[in-house]
Amino acid sequence: METTETKRIGHVAGSMAWLCLLYGALLYVTVGALGVSELTRRIGSDSANIIHMIEVARDIRTEESANLHRDEAQLRVREELLDHAIGSFRDFGVAQGLALQDLQPIIDRQDLAPRLSTILNKPVDMETEKQWATVVMGAMMQLQLDIRQLRKAIDDRHAVLRSSWSAHAQVQAEAKRFDIDPVMVDRAAGTATTLQQLGYAALFALPTEILTLLLALSMGALGSTLHITKTLLTPGEGQCLSYYFIRPFQGMVTSLVVFVLLKAGQLTISAGDADNLNIFFVSFAGIASGLLAEEAYRMIRKAGAGIIKTDDAEARWAFKLKAAMDSASTTPERLAAGIGSALAEVESWISEAQPVPPLQQRLIAAWLHVPERELFTSQPPEDESPPSTEAAPAPSMPS
Repeated sequence: METTETKRIGHVAGSMAWLCLLYGALLYVTVGALGVSELTRRIGSDSANIIHMIEVARDIRTEESANLHRDEAQLRVREELLDHAIGSFRDFGVAQGLALQDLQPIIDRQDLAPRLSTILNKPVDMETEKQWATVVMGAMMQLQLDIRQLRKAIDDRHAVLRSSWSAHAQVQAEAKRFDIDPVMVDRAAGTATTLQQLGYAALFALPTEILTLLLALSMGALGSTLHITKTLLTPGEGQCLSYYFIRPFQGMVTSLVVFVLLKAGQLTISAGDADNLNIFFVSFAGIASGLLAEEAYRMIRKAGAGIIKTDDAEARWAFKLKAAMDSASTTPERLAAGIGSALAEVESWISEAQPVPPLQQRLIAAWLHVPERELFTSQPPEDESPPSTEAAPAPSMPS
């Protein structure tokens, strides 16, 4: 009994640890993929160039910030040295017979003082005059000059860091080169910087299609993780450890297949066309695929059965094929190349001179992203030949 209870506790503890690891990893990936995808969608087709300009601006601001810290450190050192130099200046002046009230205006003026003999109004030996001018006065004045320059540099660097991202000359030059409004950099800079600071910099280098696929996979695993969490916490629904390890990967694969079916137009959606799926719809479809993997499997099987049929289907007439091709802005040549049929055959199907074989029906429907029932019919076209114009024989007159 004790051994069974110990195994059960170990089973639950291991499952909970695995779930915590899954949630942490999946939430990190999904938040990053969603954030980068949404930012890329918001800034449009020039997202790669805008991200590049943000990186240029960030490098400039990083360099300015480093220089600012360096200048502030140097300023503190210079101010300490200046305090020491002012003390030495006062001591030297007092030793030469000057009062403190005579020395303070010289310190405040931060300019070259008169000769010591002029201030004392009496002759001073050359060595003392030289020491006054260079060692004492010169050192203090040089430090005051350095401090003024450092403070100006610090103010300039603060101005750069407070300015907008697009205000930098190098960013404006890049914007002009790419023909992009610099304001777009300011709109995206905050979000992009935060995402990169959180460790998502690598996601910005991924193409949009790969990023969307990563989002679908991670959401599928997240949906399956939600399912196994419910299973674990519901009494009487416990599963073996292998189930908890395999189910997230099942959700990823199921989500991938559903994503492929959506892109192929084999599933009816209400969130836009299959070629431009909304990332939040992709996320929802991924979570649903992982959470309801069994139902998703049946849906996938049903969609596959619509293409791979085992019954003997009949050839049908393409009564709406021309309209569908016009709507898709395609030509008979492109359709023939897309489904691997001869151009003459395709033209005969469009003109309804010949019925379309079952396999070609499915290929055409998949290629045009239109359900078969909207393209083909079993009813042959009506005979549209013009009525005969031959004159009927005149009725004979009774004799």
